[in-house]
Formats: sequence, structure tokens, C-alpha cells
Amino acid sequence: MYSKHGFARFIFIRVVRITLMFLHLLLVLPSCVESLSNPRIIPFHQFAFAQNNVCINPRYFISENHVDGKHEKLEFSMRNVPGEGDCMFLAVALATSTSMGLGGNDALLRAIANETREVVAQVLSAKEGNLHVEGRRLVKASDLLKSAAKQEGIDKEMYIELLRNGTLQGGGPEITALSNILRRPISVYELSNSEQFDSGVPNLCKIQCVGSFGDIFKDPLSEIPNHAILTGLQEGAYSWHIHVLVVDAGNGEKHACALLPKQCYV
Repeated sequence: MYSKHGFARFIFIRVVRITLMFLHLLLVLPSCVESLSNPRIIPFHQFAFAQNNVCINPRYFISENHVDGKHEKLEFSMRNVPGEGDCMFLAVALATSTSMGLGGNDALLRAIANETREVVAQVLSAKEGNLHVEGRRLVKASDLLKSAAKQEGIDKEMYIELLRNGTLQGGGPEITALSNILRRPISVYELSNSEQFDSGVPNLCKIQCVGSFGDIFKDPLSEIPNHAILTGLQEGAYSWHIHVLVVDAGNGEKHACALLPKQCYV
């Protein structure tokens, strides 16, 4: 039983708590209602794909920028890869095989991605030697591994183990290694803005380059006039430069897809 004083104190505390809860609801409820009435749209979830995983809506992906005072417009189609945590390796494998005029089913791409992970792990584990990043920038393989492990909050040995077993997704360090292994430039793109999807999925999607790796690795055929391989025999084929699109897949996840150029961009 409460005393008269104790009971009054009990009632006062309950009233304060209920008042605070009510005020909290007043602050939180509007934002909750707004999020329910205006849920965040994930553009990638609206994309449509054919049975061969080629994106048919949007059908074209365009990147425009100015390089050395010149207007540059690159046009791509896009092909999806399985989202199993290996998408970056799968996208690079698909872009590479397509650049040689080959296709690549999911089983083949998975096998290549697994082998590629092992090669990247070996390169990053090298105790000596440099890797080219871009321009004149070089980085020691050991320093790149050290930096990557630090960013993940683990030691170098654990990083390599997680890279080999497929736990780690491909990021900047892995793309740097892949560019040097393949001796090809790799460019990474993102959607320019989400507003272009406000009225539905556009037939032409604007993208922007957010990073390029290995720009020193030029196509050996680029100096040969009117070379037969560079005449655009097949969409996405024979492009020395590898292009990858990274999209927001929701829930804080990113997903990589292969961009296939309409012609050979050197």
C-alpha cells in the first residue's frame, strides 16, 4: 500500500511519463506518416530485364562530360548479373568476356569470378611491387591491402581470407588489382540522379562516371587506322575499356552490372 504522499508521487511520475510519451509521438508520427505516404523509390527496382538479363527498360544509358575541353558522350546498354555478393567480380567478368565477342552464362561467370577472387587475393598479398591506380599514381600492393583491411576494421590476413571465401564484395582495392591484372582501364558509373525516375522509368537513363582505374592501359589497336575489330561488329564486343554500373539495391546494399558500349570507346 502507498502512503498518501507516496501515492501522490506515484501518480505524478506516471503523468510525467505519459506526457513525455505523448510528446514523443507528436514528434515522430509526422515523419512516419510522411515516410509511409512517400516511400523512397529505388530506381533499380523499376528496371525491366529480358530473359538474357539485358536491361530493356531503360534501354540506353548515357554518360556525358567534358574531357580536355571536348564534349564526350558515351552510350551503353546494360546487362545484369546475379546479386550474390559477387556482383562486382561477375560484372567485370561479363564485361571482359563480352569485349572478346563471347557471351557468358551465369555458371561460367561464377567460375570466372571465383578464379578472379583468388588471383586478386594473390596480387594484394604480394610483399613487393606496385599497382597502377590512375594517371601517374602508383601504390604498393602491400599498402593497398593494409589500407583496405584497416577500413574494414580487420587485419590483413583476415581480409585476404574473407576475399578468398567470397565474404568481401569487390571495392576500390579489388578494382585496382583487376585493372592491373587485365591490363585494361575500368570505369565505374552511378545513376546521375533519382529525379529522372519521378515520372516512371525513362527509355534513356543518365549516368555519371565516379571513378576510373588503370587509365594508362590503352588499347593496342587504337593506333591502327580503321581496324576491323574496332568497327562495332557487335554491341559491347571488342571494347578494351571495361565499364561497370553500380546502383542502389536498397537496404544499404549496392549492386554492380555490366555496361556494354554501343561502340569501342578508347
